Amino acid sequence: MEGKGLVAELQRAAICPVCRGHFKDPVILDCDHSYCRACITGYWEEGSPTGNGPRVLSCPQCKKVFERKNLRTNVKLAVEVKITQHLNAKTAQGPLASKTRRRRGGWRPTAGIQKEKEGIQEVCSCYGDVAQSYPKSDSWKEARPE
Repeated sequence: MEGKGLVAELQRAAICPVCRGHFKDPVILDCDHSYCRACITGYWEEGSPTGNGPRVLSCPQCKKVFERKNLRTNVKLAVEVKITQHLNAKTAQGPLASKTRRRRGGWRPTAGIQKEKEGIQEVCSCYGDVAQSYPKSDSWKEARPE
């Protein structure tokens, strides 16, 4: 249960509070809130001008006002978003899709085996010798070398 809670928390942290989608090019403000670069830039461009001066640059969440545009790329959050997207893709495939290996004892060795027209040639990895075996048939006794 704890693992599912951590995954859910990671998924919540990967959502932009402005567009409600996964962060795209996440940036962090001086107040430590994060947004998509396009979302915060758009939010600031839509803001109302204060008197005759420039537009107010504030955080949509805490409303802290900034004197200048200082957008720093949030690398850690970008990695978390990629992990979340990978987890979502794995979950969408279903529980059985990720299990590609056969059960124990189900693997057949293929190294050193070459198929030929008449039979199968197996190469012994210990000595490099070639052992000739023949396809199964009703006349296996006649095809067997003496």
